[in-house]
Amino acid sequence: MLKAVSRVVELSEGDRDAMLRAAVAAPSMHNTQPWRFRFDAWAVEVFRVRERELPAEDPDRRMLYLSLGAAVFNLRVEAAARGYASQVRHLTDQRRPDLVAVIELGGPRSDRIELLAPYVLHRRTNRQPFTGQRVPGQVRAELELSARVEGAELRWLDHLDHGWWLRMVTNDAAATDDQDEARTAERRHWVGGDRDVDGVPFSALGPKATGGASVVRDLAATAGDEARPVASFEYEPQLAVLATRYDGPIEWLRAGQALERVLLEATAHGVSTSLLNQAIEHEDLRRQIDDPLGPQTSPQTVIRFGYGPEVPPTPRRPLADVVMPAEQQ
Repeated sequence: MLKAVSRVVELSEGDRDAMLRAAVAAPSMHNTQPWRFRFDAWAVEVFRVRERELPAEDPDRRMLYLSLGAAVFNLRVEAAARGYASQVRHLTDQRRPDLVAVIELGGPRSDRIELLAPYVLHRRTNRQPFTGQRVPGQVRAELELSARVEGAELRWLDHLDHGWWLRMVTNDAAATDDQDEARTAERRHWVGGDRDVDGVPFSALGPKATGGASVVRDLAATAGDEARPVASFEYEPQLAVLATRYDGPIEWLRAGQALERVLLEATAHGVSTSLLNQAIEHEDLRRQIDDPLGPQTSPQTVIRFGYGPEVPPTPRRPLADVVMPAEQQ
């Protein structure tokens, strides 16, 4: 049953912790987890954490806002599972510049997003090779609808020329990244080795691609990371671009919610996913992705779909670390 939430009612500790666990399970670039939350009785405020941003690899903060949007969507899902409808206000506040969104509990009932709650903690970024099995048309249609409900569009790159174009641009971006000392320094800080609370551990990097050209982002930043097994990846990757009509931080937040809805829907159907955002992170290369997509679109993220082996979760920060300290409230 939908709960009526008033401004004098506070969430139980169990509800708050469950919503936080869902929120922090969202994907973020290099698993930086750049978010913090504040509960204010009937609302949840979402803040960016500047020391967890990536100024070299994400200079315009597009991926930051997509990550925050994904966390917002997960929180909405868990709220719905506990009977709370939610509305999101995307905003900028000069008095609190790190506040990016407020999730108000109550209002019109959501569109059954609580059905995605069982998959929040099971979603993984899968950098392993996928099989050649194609995602069925009906599942594709449901993924497209998931994006559309959140104000985005999921465009499949089935045409061979489109897939080749995207992979060419992605390879250009990867080569540019490897030659940028600031970018590789950020990767070394967040990627590889053993990780307890954040970052991408060595165990989550996946194998190196035979021949060097991969449909998976190779995050290796050290000689140790390079010492990985070699494997063959799918010859015809199933790729899609998630795009929006407009561009800018508010659209990026919406795109992050659409992205996470698509990823959870894919998980519900047993479909594995990973992200190929190298070209998105370079403005000159990102514009090239527009070419095969056509005019009047802003690509926000590239998603790879398929069927792969189960992979373990990456680490997450303790809940106490993602709640706004009392002195800052």
